[in-house]
Amino acid sequence: MDDLRPWRWLIGVIDLGGLQAAADHFHRTPSTLSHAIKQLEVQVGLPLVAYQGRRLILTEIGQRLTCRMRPVLRDLDGAQALANKLTQGVEPTLSIAIDQIVPFAPIQAVLTVHAERYPQTRIELYETVLGGGPAMMKSGAIGLYIGTEAVTGLLMESLDCLKLVPCAARTHPLAQQADPVSDADLRRYRQIVIRDSAPGRLANGSWLSAEQRFSVDHLHTAIGLIESGLGFAWLPEPQIASHPMLRALRTIDAVADETDIRLAYTAGFAAGKAGAHLIDTIRARFKD
Repeated sequence: MDDLRPWRWLIGVIDLGGLQAAADHFHRTPSTLSHAIKQLEVQVGLPLVAYQGRRLILTEIGQRLTCRMRPVLRDLDGAQALANKLTQGVEPTLSIAIDQIVPFAPIQAVLTVHAERYPQTRIELYETVLGGGPAMMKSGAIGLYIGTEAVTGLLMESLDCLKLVPCAARTHPLAQQADPVSDADLRRYRQIVIRDSAPGRLANGSWLSAEQRFSVDHLHTAIGLIESGLGFAWLPEPQIASHPMLRALRTIDAVADETDIRLAYTAGFAAGKAGAHLIDTIRARFKD
């Protein structure tokens, strides 16, 4: 069983519906495939196929053995594809950080396009907050960052503008009051804050005047607490729109916090084929 081609040919005959179709696919003659299958049965010592009319089918033993061989062949194909990519200079892994505040819809679209082009390249995606991404860049743990913070020593480009507005559950008193909310109104209620993920940093955003506060590590946790009515938070407008239980609060003087979504990457990251493609895909997506 050192040569796995007969197994591949046998599975091909079954999947493609016959010897002739498999012969065309594998660029062999039908007699070559038939002889290989017979030799495979001799090696195994058990009948693998039988004829049902003019159609070749698997025996029960053949079904069990080919079922075991299919994942083996898939793994070999995957290893070969990875080897081919590596010989072409394609990176096996890309490590990136995306700030949790960045809307995920364009990021998901980027990853979908990239996975189709470079399926063998693994993506290590870190979901950071504020200074967490830049800290990982400085340590060399990642090669690309998308977020709102500056990364010292690297050129950054603006991808989009992010508008943060206060929001609360539709049942929250802030969401139900008739008049627009003021800073004083916000201070009376608990604020839900996403904690900075940079080691040793205590920054938690621009508006932190509320005395009552819950600090959490992840955006999903924050949204869950807001939806439960435990407090308000400043979130991007797309996040609020995608959660029907949340309501953007009407504020006096249209108070809002605007910041740029920025892209930063190292020269080494951009030098690789997969890295360069990911950067181009990000730019193209955020321009749409």
